[in-house]
Formats: sequence, structure tokens, C-alpha cells
Amino acid sequence: MVVIEPSFEIDEKGRVICQTHSKYPHFIKPAMTPSEDRQMEKQLTCISCSHYLNDDCYFPKSEIDKIELDRLNRSRFQCNLCGNKIDLMLTIMQKIYLEVRFNIDMPLICCDCYSSLAEKRYIKNNNNRIILSILFYLPIVIFMITLFRPTIVVIFISFLFGIVLKIIFKRIGSQSLFIFDLLQGRRFYKKYFRNKDKVNSP
Repeated sequence: MVVIEPSFEIDEKGRVICQTHSKYPHFIKPAMTPSEDRQMEKQLTCISCSHYLNDDCYFPKSEIDKIELDRLNRSRFQCNLCGNKIDLMLTIMQKIYLEVRFNIDMPLICCDCYSSLAEKRYIKNNNNRIILSILFYLPIVIFMITLFRPTIVVIFISFLFGIVLKIIFKRIGSQSLFIFDLLQGRRFYKKYFRNKDKVNSP
């Protein structure tokens, strides 16, 4: 059986596209409307490829299913710069392929961070999200203090409640507001991207 080798490219929005995907001509169709563009993004997955269905891709069908399950139900695949859950499966497949096939350790970067790096506004975005993360707790703490006496236990419970909400928000909305993720992303940026205008992977 002939095994199809993946080949990846990155479009201007930072989305990874597989050149051997059976729907590749549709992915690079010019002048798509915003609605068509959003619909196309939903198909940027191995699941929509005939090579997956025929099980003749470099990645076995069972392995693709496992990766997709991990992507949907766990926080294993998240952006190295902001902590957001990676929504586009092909971004993950490119990273795994380069690691397995060529021993290249490529960072996982979401499309938003890819754009912010290209436009040199990553630090500004990171600062704004850190402030937003801090402000996230204020209404919860204020609400709890108005209901109960302002003790350390009340404040601790308020922060614990905020963390639970953030975990739910991250799992459902794919957005991370954890300060730890944002600070870790900033360190990653300073180590690998501070002196680069643009990265090679979303």
C-alpha cells in the first residue's frame, strides 16, 4: 500500500494546511467570503481527508483518532505563548510529524499569537490578557466579601471559585486566562522569539 506523506504550509492567517489533504484545492481557494473562510477552518482536520478514511496516510487512522480525542477532551495541546487550547488539528499534526519524522521540536502556536508576532504586538497583547486575568477575580472576591465577612477563608474560596470558572472557560471556550500560562508564554517568547519578526509555525 502506498503511504501518503504529509506536506505542510502556513497561510497568511497562520493556519497550517496540509498540501496532500484531499481538500487542499478548496483550502487555498482565492477570495473566500468570511462565511466560507470559517467553514474552511472547520475542515482543517485529518478527519475530513480521504487519506484518513482510506487509512493510507503516514499517520494511521487509529493514531489520528487518538490525537483528535486528546485535542478535544484534554489540555495537552495548548499554545506555548498564551496557553490557549489549539483549535486547528493540522497545527498539531504538523508539530507531531516534524518531531517523529525529522526530530524537529516545533512550538505549538495559535493563529492569534502567530498574527501578534508577525505584527510585533505580542507583548502588548500579553500585558492586556494579564490585566484581564487579574480583573477576572475582582467581581468574585467583591461578591463573596459582600455576602460574608472579609476573612482569609472567604478570599481563598473566592479565588478557588475563580480558578474553577477559568478551567471551565478554558475547556469550553479554548481561552486561557491563567496568569501562570501567560507568564510562561512571555518567558517562552523572550527565549525564542524576541529577536524574530515572524515565526514559521502557528
